[in-house]
Amino acid sequence: MDALVDILSSYLENPWSQSLGIFILSLVLTVVVRWILRFVLLGLVQKTKTEVDDIVILAVKKLVTYSIPVIGLMVALTPLALQTPIPERILFSVLAVLIMRSAINVVDDISKWLEKTWLERTASTMDKGLVPLLRKAVKMSVVILGVLIILGQWGVQIGPLLGALGIGGLAVALALNTSLSNVFSGIQLILDRSVNVGDKVQLESNELGVLLDIGLRTTLMRTYDNEVISIPNSQLANARVKNYTKPDASIRVSVNFAVAYGSDVAEVKRIVLDVISRLDDILQEPEPQVLFLNMGDFSLDMQARVWVDDYGKQFARKLEMTELIYNTLNESGIEIPFPTRTVHMIQ
Repeated sequence: MDALVDILSSYLENPWSQSLGIFILSLVLTVVVRWILRFVLLGLVQKTKTEVDDIVILAVKKLVTYSIPVIGLMVALTPLALQTPIPERILFSVLAVLIMRSAINVVDDISKWLEKTWLERTASTMDKGLVPLLRKAVKMSVVILGVLIILGQWGVQIGPLLGALGIGGLAVALALNTSLSNVFSGIQLILDRSVNVGDKVQLESNELGVLLDIGLRTTLMRTYDNEVISIPNSQLANARVKNYTKPDASIRVSVNFAVAYGSDVAEVKRIVLDVISRLDDILQEPEPQVLFLNMGDFSLDMQARVWVDDYGKQFARKLEMTELIYNTLNESGIEIPFPTRTVHMIQ
């Protein structure tokens, strides 16, 4: 019995035996952790509505399969007390590469999930261009960070490299200042949702039209003359824009008209209100109105108002109202004045 104890003691005191035991324990730990992730955590996250947690758990399971054995090898080197740090640095580099690869896979899977779910609900190509751009930027950042960490482990001075990257990034940013401004302004437009594809808008320069697309650099607007205007996103983000579709698509239709002095204002309002109230496709709430606005130089200025449920009907209703009001005033014998001027001559 004592001999067996001595044999076991000598075996356990052997550095190579200790290293082998540590590595075997890491393999056992890998199996246990994979089992927990696969049969416990993965089963729980599959019950949730989002797929992001499933993506993360699967990525962690793949990472565990290779990273824990590598970490076990790194720990197993301790009892051997090697004179050179090269094996440890190699294993550290392998572990860093494994982590980088897993992070890149997570970024790819999440971006694909976004393209499949979120982007299907928007008509803007801005979203479709933004996700690949962000994916490439994040993946590049992960690779650069991983390489810098690996170089630092091998004794390379990364301070000068960071300085060179900073100077290079500044030069690129200055060279692409306008383009980057448009890109970030486009992101701001998408996140703010101040304008969307399909909205009827009027720019500060008075162009009126419907937005066709919000892209990475420019926004396209089609006017009612079937012309397409390309607007840099930075200008659109900083401009005052009238959006006819917010808070909803309903809009007021107004027609100005005038009657001669001496007309019965109450009678004019009654007649005009009666005819505009019978128009098709108008809302009864808010109700139609006829307002006496102003006593002008040669006329009594009035305005007829109705509401429609969609801004696309505004122009047609305005034309219909204008013709209807003119014909009604004529048929009712109400004088529609024209500009006059009286000149007194003193001799």
